Amino acid sequence: MRIEVENDAVRARKKQEYEDLVSKMQSQGYEPRLEKISIVVANLFALVLLAVVGSISFLIHVMVNGKANFFHDAILDNFSVQLWTWILLLVYIVTIFVHEFIHGFFWHFPCQKKWGSIEFGFNAKMLTPYCHCREALSIPQYFWGCIAPTVILGILPIIIGIVISSFGLILLGVIGVCGGGGDIMVVWTLRKHRDCKLFDHPYEVGYAYFVRVSHE
Repeated sequence: MRIEVENDAVRARKKQEYEDLVSKMQSQGYEPRLEKISIVVANLFALVLLAVVGSISFLIHVMVNGKANFFHDAILDNFSVQLWTWILLLVYIVTIFVHEFIHGFFWHFPCQKKWGSIEFGFNAKMLTPYCHCREALSIPQYFWGCIAPTVILGILPIIIGIVISSFGLILLGVIGVCGGGGDIMVVWTLRKHRDCKLFDHPYEVGYAYFVRVSHE
């Protein structure tokens, strides 16, 4: 496992590692291609998710727990509104980093070097943490590592929040789903690919995929 703050030297190293991987895969008969995700489109998609997932989640919350219990929170009702807000904010900040750890946790299982192929870092320019897998993975392996944070930090909290009538947990879940907007877009693109190796791109938003070249 590698943990670092991204800088010019780190970016140069990751670029060289990617070029080395491309050469290796080409020598094995694979052709490299790139699937990029637009940051602008990803942010707009996150806003759409916020509106759609939020509306559906809180509508179900009202249907299950009643309109009178809309702001009821089985977990946080014993705290003041100010403390309640700070707790939610703190939990949200922590989940940003947990989101990246979950990516790494699921991706490390199929890697030959396990945690040795997982890299965590912090992009100072974007003020965001990130996780990068340094090995090429199959489509199912990449899929589960990509979607896992959205399920664990988004969908599950929404379901649990509705069941126990926790407004705060539902809210965190909705935010968790929105935080996985880019991941959802990436997963959606996977439907186009068959029998190829995927590599989490080290400096583009998206992934590289390697398709075996036919010499017939």
